[in-house]
Amino acid sequence: MGLFDKWLGKESAPKVSDQAAESPEQIHMACAALMLEVAEADYVDEPEETQAILKALEAEFGLTHRTVTDLLERARKESAGASDMFPYTHLLNQRLDHEQKCRILTAMWRVAFADGNVDKYEEHLIRRVHELLHLDHSDFIAAKQAARGTQN
Repeated sequence: MGLFDKWLGKESAPKVSDQAAESPEQIHMACAALMLEVAEADYVDEPEETQAILKALEAEFGLTHRTVTDLLERARKESAGASDMFPYTHLLNQRLDHEQKCRILTAMWRVAFADGNVDKYEEHLIRRVHELLHLDHSDFIAAKQAARGTQN
C-alpha cells in the first residue's frame, strides 16, 4: 500500500471491497456488517439484537443457522476496523434493487427495535445508511413502521 493510500485511510477500509463484487457472500457480509453497526451503536450488547440479525439474514438470504452464525462472526471481525459504511453501501447500491435495499433497511430497524429501545445513535446510523443507499425519506419511514409492526 502506498503512502497516498495510507493518507486517504484506505488501509482501514473493510475487506468486503477487496473481493469480486459479484459474490453473493459479499452482499451477505455487507448486510451483516450494517446490522452489526446498528446493534453496536448504543454500546450495549443485547442478545435480542444478535438474534434479530441472525433471523434477518436467515430469512433474507435463505441461509442455514450455522452459515449465518459463521457469517456474523466474520462480519464482526471485519467490521471492527472499518471506519465508515460507504464500502458496504456502495456494494449494495451496485448489486441490489430498490425493494431489496428497503428490506435491508427494514431489517436494520428490526435490530434496533429488538431490545425494546431504539437508541438515538441507532436511529442516526439507520438514517445515514438510508441516505447512502439513495433511498427516499418515505422509504425510511415505511421501513421503520414495518419493523415496528413486527415487534411483539
